[in-house]
Amino acid sequence: FLSRKNKKMTKAEISNRLQQLQFDADLIKAYDEPHRFYHTLDHIQDVLQNLNNTNLLKQDELFLTAIFHDIIYNPQSATNEEDSALFFIDSAKNTSLTQAQKEHVKQLILDTKHHIPNVEFSEEFINADLAILSSSFDKLITYEKQIFKEFQFVDYSIYKLKRLEVLKQLNKNGNLNSLIDYVNVVQPNIAVFAGSFNPFHKGHYNVLQKAEKLFDKVIIAFGKNPDKTVRTWDIPKTIGNRQLTEYNGLLTDYVDSLGYDVTLVRGLRNSTDFQYDQNQYRYIQELKPDIKIVNVFCDKEFEHISSSGIRTLEKYDKHKGYLLP
Repeated sequence: FLSRKNKKMTKAEISNRLQQLQFDADLIKAYDEPHRFYHTLDHIQDVLQNLNNTNLLKQDELFLTAIFHDIIYNPQSATNEEDSALFFIDSAKNTSLTQAQKEHVKQLILDTKHHIPNVEFSEEFINADLAILSSSFDKLITYEKQIFKEFQFVDYSIYKLKRLEVLKQLNKNGNLNSLIDYVNVVQPNIAVFAGSFNPFHKGHYNVLQKAEKLFDKVIIAFGKNPDKTVRTWDIPKTIGNRQLTEYNGLLTDYVDSLGYDVTLVRGLRNSTDFQYDQNQYRYIQELKPDIKIVNVFCDKEFEHISSSGIRTLEKYDKHKGYLLP
């Protein structure tokens, strides 16, 4: 691989080199986590390719830094780099790396937090890690959409402000001017999936997954319905990386409070649901004439699942198969 330029290191090649260095080859499975959209194995392969193109990949410390610098990645955490560095040190315990090598990789990883080089090869690695910022505009747009998905738990109005701050800090050579303009004027296509969700079950998740193929982001809004039982179920971790909100009162008032355009997503199981929602739509339309609504039918295997049915089955401990992990 070291003799190949402008080609990505394959997953098998990465695993083989990890094994040669006495590391667990399965470590790279961390990059398959569902909340990752940019910080995936594809990004790691890009970093490795950039290092290889500058003849730096022969350095074992730089290869390991590439593999481990994003191994722990939770967009809602402020200590990803520190956690990744500690994970590396723990993983390197039974390897033949010297203590100096381990400390070198640890610091290289930590330097990616603020992009300030403190040790040898740190500047080169930071450049390889941030090479996406020098890409063509179409690749920058794809990159922006991936970052937006990773931070979808943040309300759009806040995300936009914070994202512009970050991009301006990274815009040292003016190469991000076009991307900054794009983020400033283009609003993502956002939907709201609202319901009492007591509990949020596999049928709801099926509708959510379909809606997420149609929209850049889907907000999950837990409404407090005075005619239904107060929600007592925990929110499943499966949906924890999305924007989760609660609202009282009318759904149309909640939509207005967001301050930006959204589309309502209504999950339907069958024709009975459709008739009910058609009636509800008339009220919603009168309260907010310009509102957009998309109806999404769940798959057949989920059409019988309801929150009330799950609450009944819970009394006999027969409900767990309908819930998300």
